[in-house]
Amino acid sequence: MQDRARSFAVIAHGDQIYGEDQPYERHLAAVVEVIRDWTDDAELISAAWLHDTLEDTPTRFDDLAEQFSDRVARLVWAVTAEGDVRAEKMDAIYRKIAACPDAALVKLADRVANVEAAPAGSNHSRRYVGEREAFEQAIRSFVPADAWDRLDRAY
Repeated sequence: MQDRARSFAVIAHGDQIYGEDQPYERHLAAVVEVIRDWTDDAELISAAWLHDTLEDTPTRFDDLAEQFSDRVARLVWAVTAEGDVRAEKMDAIYRKIAACPDAALVKLADRVANVEAAPAGSNHSRRYVGEREAFEQAIRSFVPADAWDRLDRAY
């Protein structure tokens, strides 16, 4: 399942770029590498590969449910931003994670990968630091302490 999720995500993201010049697969692989530190759950790892497909590609929820499982689709949906501005998007994610707590580990792995990749002082780095308190309130209670510690170290 994890290999199919990787292939599906890479194809879905096509020629999208992460950062200034990295193929998007680099970000997806980083998220998967992080989540594997805390779980071997195939559906969580598959959701890590697929975590941006609903948000950044034409992929639909039903596509994920049909290709993988309803749980994988729900995990990806829970970490998918909805809204027009960043605050609305993050609030939607936090609300959905409260309804699907397993997705918190996927979102945490995504945030760890993003914070570790963001150059200190960059716009992205400042954004993540600015969101730190709200992110902690929404996510921390759903994830293992050692996983949270990695995010603290990344900041």
